[in-house]
Amino acid sequence: MILGAAPSAFAAGLRFDPARWTHRLGCRPGFDGSHHILSDGAALHRIWLRGDPVDGAYACQVPLDFMIETRLQAVCDFDRWLRGASFAPALARPTSYQARRLDLLLSILDLRGGAQVSSHEIARRLIYPRLDVGRGAAWKSSPERRRTQRLIREAEALAAGGYRALLAGRAGRQR
Repeated sequence: MILGAAPSAFAAGLRFDPARWTHRLGCRPGFDGSHHILSDGAALHRIWLRGDPVDGAYACQVPLDFMIETRLQAVCDFDRWLRGASFAPALARPTSYQARRLDLLLSILDLRGGAQVSSHEIARRLIYPRLDVGRGAAWKSSPERRRTQRLIREAEALAAGGYRALLAGRAGRQR
């Protein structure tokens, strides 16, 4: 979330002091402002403070891009937290199954790295570590090989931009 100086017409009710924020997990000054990570116990709030208004009046700046719904939800969650209201989990969080699958897809990408690692090696090391996946014709005709190839394609699609749909909270298969 981006916070900058509020226009003077709106500044009356928008004063708060970032130095008094509780639950600060991190703060990093930069040439473009300061970056803060705050926690309310249920979510992390990543704040980019642009400038330092003398009167402490901030306003949200929301870029009009493909993630506008996610950004607006983050602003609403942050406002709710600042006012002391309870957290409303509007953003979809991955289930434990989805989290394990994403972890597997990232592990596949890590293993492939820049090197050409065979699908047999990926299956043996990551997907079926306790199973003898076979060699030669047995491997070529196995359902394990087909599943491994599907997972590799899915991991590559995720790296090629499919992760944006996850960040925007859109459900569905990444192709």
